[in-house]
This record gives sequence, C-alpha cells and structure tokens, in this order.
Amino acid sequence: MKHILLILCLIVCQTSLRTQSPRIDSLRQCVEEKGMPAKEYLFKCFETADIVVLGERDHRDSVQYDFILDVLADPRFAREIGYVYTEVGSQNMTPAVNRLLQGNYPTEAAFMDSLYAYYPNEVFYPLWEKYNRVKFLRGIYRINRSSRQKITLGLSDARFSWDDIHTPEDYRTFWTSPAARYRDSTMCAHIAEMYARQTPRMGKRKALVITNQPHAVNGEITDAKRPYHTQGRWMKRTFGEERVKIVMLNWFDYTLFDFQNFSNCPLTDDGNWDAAFELMDCQPFGIDLPGTPYGETPFLGEWTEGKRWQDVADGLIYDAPVYDHMAAWGIEGIVTDDFKPELLRRCHLYDKALRPEGTLTTEQDLYQEYDTLRTYPAIFKSREEVRQLIREKLE
Repeated sequence: MKHILLILCLIVCQTSLRTQSPRIDSLRQCVEEKGMPAKEYLFKCFETADIVVLGERDHRDSVQYDFILDVLADPRFAREIGYVYTEVGSQNMTPAVNRLLQGNYPTEAAFMDSLYAYYPNEVFYPLWEKYNRVKFLRGIYRINRSSRQKITLGLSDARFSWDDIHTPEDYRTFWTSPAARYRDSTMCAHIAEMYARQTPRMGKRKALVITNQPHAVNGEITDAKRPYHTQGRWMKRTFGEERVKIVMLNWFDYTLFDFQNFSNCPLTDDGNWDAAFELMDCQPFGIDLPGTPYGETPFLGEWTEGKRWQDVADGLIYDAPVYDHMAAWGIEGIVTDDFKPELLRRCHLYDKALRPEGTLTTEQDLYQEYDTLRTYPAIFKSREEVRQLIREKLE
C-alpha cells in the first residue's frame, strides 16, 4: 500500500512540475502580481488616457460584446465617459443611430421595429449580417432607457448612402475613393471631428473606440509609394501618444491560419498565454503590456513585422477562453418582404462591381444567408480540439 501511495505521489508531483513550466508560470505570476479584473482594468485605463482603443477580435464573435456591454452598463461609463465610437457604421448615419438609441419607445418591440428600419442603411456592404451588431445596439438602447445620462454612439467609417448607388460603376467608384482605400486614416479623422464636439463629462472629454484588431494596432506598412498607418497609429499621432491607450482583447494569431492548413497552431505564444489563463481558472483580467512577458511576446500580425506585443499595444484583456469565442451571423427577421428587392439590388451591384467573375447568389440563398441566425465556434479548429491543444501545453 505504501508503494502505491508513493507512486501516486510521484505522478502528482511530476504532473505539477510539467504544469508549472517556466514560461507558463511566468505568465501566470505576472497576472497575479500586476493584473486586475478585466472591467476594472479598462476603467483604470481612462484614469491616464482620454481615449481607449479596444481591439475587437473576429467581427462575428458575439462573446466579446458580453464584456463590452457590461462595461457600458456600469454607471461610471455614462457618468465619466459617455461616448463610444465604432469602426462599423458610415459616419453620416451617426445622427440617425443616436435618435434610435436615445429615443423613447412604448415597448421593446417598437424599438426593434425602429432598429430594423434603421439597420439596413448603416454600412456600405449590402447588409452587415453580424449578429453582435444588433446585440450591441439593443444593449446600448436598454442602458440608455434606464439611465438619466445617455451614451452617445459615433460611427466612424467612410460616408456612404445606398441612395447614391445606381450602377456597378457608382459602387466601384466608392470602393476606389481615398476614404474607402485609406479607411484607417478616414476613421481616425471622423473620430477627431466628433470628439471635438463632445460634451465633457465631469469636465473632461473621454471616449471608447471599438475597432477590429488589424486596425487597432499601432503599426504601419510601406508600399512603393507611401507608408500606410493603422488606425491605432493615426489615433496616437492625432491625439497624442499618452492620451490614447490601445488595449487588445484576447484572440489567436489569425495571420498564421490560412483557412486551409489545419495543422497550424496559431494560439498566441504557441498556446502559452491560453495555458496560463487556464491555470487561473479563466478568470478575466486586464494587464499593461510594457515590461511583462506578455509584452515581450512577438506579435504575429499584419503590418507589424519584427514587433512585440508591447510595441503595437499598451494593454491586454482576457475576457473569455479562446475556445468559448462564438461566431454568430444572420439576423432573423431583418429581410422583410419590402426589403427583399433592395437587398437583391445591392448584392447584384456588389457582385458586378467587386467580383464580376463570380456567380450571383440565388434569391432564396441570399435571403437565407442574411435572415437565418447561425452560430459556430470562432476559432480555427473545433472547440474540443482547441481545448486539447491547451491541455497538451499543461502536460
């Protein structure tokens, strides 16, 4: 019996030693020493910065908006900050979206009718079918409905109206315009215009900016003609290095995944970050990147060759394990009978202008694509396969 207990003890000790690999343990210890709860970290960022750029992961991921809406619902946000800017949405639609989100409706159903009437005209795609956008807009409305101080939403993307698009050439002209070709600088310029008109909260102008990570990073590329700065770089140049803080939500190194080679393992830092998060029971946290093992990690993304995480961002938030990220697209009820002809017109113009070699989608497939809600893990393998990759790092 003693021999059996001794063997069991050795097995436990060996497992513990394997789990506490130096790299993973240093990441865990760093969070224990310097990290803080995710929401509190984001509010702390506003103590030293006027603008926080939050790097959104996969546009379709709905889970990240649970965290974002939790931040917005905190009374401190409306009281001390009050303004949110998003990549999604044509800037000229900003007055309309705020009439929607700050309006009074007798029932939520009445609000949803107004939301669905507004929604098809928000972007320059035929329709933005990502479910989290409706979730986000409805969430802000609910927060505003129960708060004396309202949250104002600013849309930052290129100005656009489908009423002005009559031919494929009209649409192609928009896509080749400077505003669309250099979207990162366009979005920064629009935010600067709207930010200057903000009503200060508690004597200061503050804002949260939500934009996809390839835009959020502080980076650039140089082609044969001119350097191309990311939105994050433009924000820091426009408002000042110290006034803007770039914070990334946890994701995976999406540039390593080519949607064909499923043998790739694009987990950040070869899975060490996610393994450390697992050791912490996946408790959400936020942490400043400079001077930490997270910050020293090579950043494998667009426009950032040879850079580390602390070179392209100021902070990191882990809000949910990567295998729980969930893509959701399709919005039930958005394609009404009245809207069907217009959606078909837009999709045909899109195809003819941008992919003339492609085959136009049939009407039934088209309506189903936009009107049927579908969900799928927003990761590069199945949920269980990704969990297994992380477990292997801990063995």
